[in-house]
Amino acid sequence: MKRSHTGSRVVWLVLLALLAVPAGHVRADDIGQVDGTFFTLDNGIDLREMADKETRKLLKRVRGEGEAFGDVQWKRYCKLKRDSVPIQWVVNKLETGEVISRSANAEQLFFGASVSKLFVAAALLDKQEGRFTRKQLRQLAFMIVVSDNVTWLDLQRQAGEDGSSDSGRAAVQAFVRRMGYRTIKGFQGWKGRREGVRGEHGNELNALELSQFLFDTYHRNYRGADVLWQIMQATKTGDRKIDKYTPATIYLAGKTGTYSGPNEAPDTVHLPTIKARNHAAVLMLGDGHYGISVLSNTGDNEDVAVLAGGLMREFLGVGGGLTCG
Repeated sequence: MKRSHTGSRVVWLVLLALLAVPAGHVRADDIGQVDGTFFTLDNGIDLREMADKETRKLLKRVRGEGEAFGDVQWKRYCKLKRDSVPIQWVVNKLETGEVISRSANAEQLFFGASVSKLFVAAALLDKQEGRFTRKQLRQLAFMIVVSDNVTWLDLQRQAGEDGSSDSGRAAVQAFVRRMGYRTIKGFQGWKGRREGVRGEHGNELNALELSQFLFDTYHRNYRGADVLWQIMQATKTGDRKIDKYTPATIYLAGKTGTYSGPNEAPDTVHLPTIKARNHAAVLMLGDGHYGISVLSNTGDNEDVAVLAGGLMREFLGVGGGLTCG
């Protein structure tokens, strides 16, 4: 797309183009390696050009924090893998879908916390065939990048047929099932809850189907996936989780989730209380893109950081390729 600086008329024409042209359906590739050119959709539209000033400040790529992963962290990693603790993971290669490593409990439902915002964004973008307004771009950026909860509820309502909360929940869950995720529930809150009727509890995820969602987003297997893929590159809430022990030379993308409270759905989430510390991340390494999906109920961000730091070293060759034996 040829760029111009002729004022508001061009801005308006670009906005019309954004609303009129759906996102593409091709495999993900890095379109430019710097912030100014990276956030370009498959159809050539630059998200940063469309964004308002505040949103544009959010759209900056994220690298690992680069903290040292030494003997203390390595021992803790091996212990987390060995012991029966309420934590689950999947490492997968996004180009092929290969599951490189997974925990035995990777299909168990945990509370998703804000990681479920990914499914709300995807359901809305798919409904709108990859199109969105400038206001929705701002809301999507705030929901994914800094995990704003007000925009989460609003965008979920917009995903529905009539703009109601329950309609939005139903639409998100319909998208989840249509994508083939058999057990998870990607919507926020209680669907169908009325006085005297409990309804269906949402926000229940597992690492296996979460890793499949990262694969589907990478491969553009739903409409608007390229939009979410680009916005995920700017997520800023992972500095004490997977970002922490990721080398500073590696770009990351993804979504985190944190919540502590009572377990309101013990029939499906078999945990005594909720101490969710979650992170679904994409690592861009030299030979491709890898997903690391960690759902933890230990209540400790360091468990997520250490587990992911060890997984990328043991299975992805980061930092020399160590092993627990």
